[in-house]
Amino acid sequence: MDRVREAAERVVAVQMRYAQRGLGMAQAALAGATALEPWRHHPRHDVIDTHNASQFYYHAHGSLRSPAAEHGHFHLFTRLNDGPADFMHLVALSLDARGLPLRWFVTNRWVTGGAWADADTAIAALTRFAPQARGRMAPVGEWLTAMTVLHGGTIAALLRRRDAVVRRRLAHVDAESFFDDRSVDVITETRISLEHHLARAAGWARPPMAVAGEHS
Repeated sequence: MDRVREAAERVVAVQMRYAQRGLGMAQAALAGATALEPWRHHPRHDVIDTHNASQFYYHAHGSLRSPAAEHGHFHLFTRLNDGPADFMHLVALSLDARGLPLRWFVTNRWVTGGAWADADTAIAALTRFAPQARGRMAPVGEWLTAMTVLHGGTIAALLRRRDAVVRRRLAHVDAESFFDDRSVDVITETRISLEHHLARAAGWARPPMAVAGEHS
């Protein structure tokens, strides 16, 4: 529980730091860009930390499953080796325009490419997700690491539900047909309230202005 409480405090600290400059996490995620262009990665070449086997980027694009309020989303990966395609997608996190988290979700393999692994493997990799970024993306990497700890149980349940959905689908179609099915981009998702999660994790009656702009 101490690790989760520390993660909650880190989430608050990073968001407070940006809030004092009039920024939210969605603006911080743009890595200095003035506009969010569809499909463009922010930062352009991703944050890749081979030492900690961690990678992430932020972008936006249309999807029938996206919440109406979504500004963009982070994709989180673990690095398997040093090659450009040696990665495995772990989970994605949607933000609204104020930078407040909306949902965690897990995509089909074709969406990001890379290796595919079962939930237990992905959950184990997620515990090691800790990108050490440089410059303006360093606080964003800290925030994402803290968010994965704060929501560890939620993400684990999401990945296990994904596996259950995949097992049911593979009883009727072959694996390649399912993993390449462009009509299935998001397999499982769960909406979240950061304010309530912070309060529950850290034992606060209400988070101290960490998520300014979110309403009960």
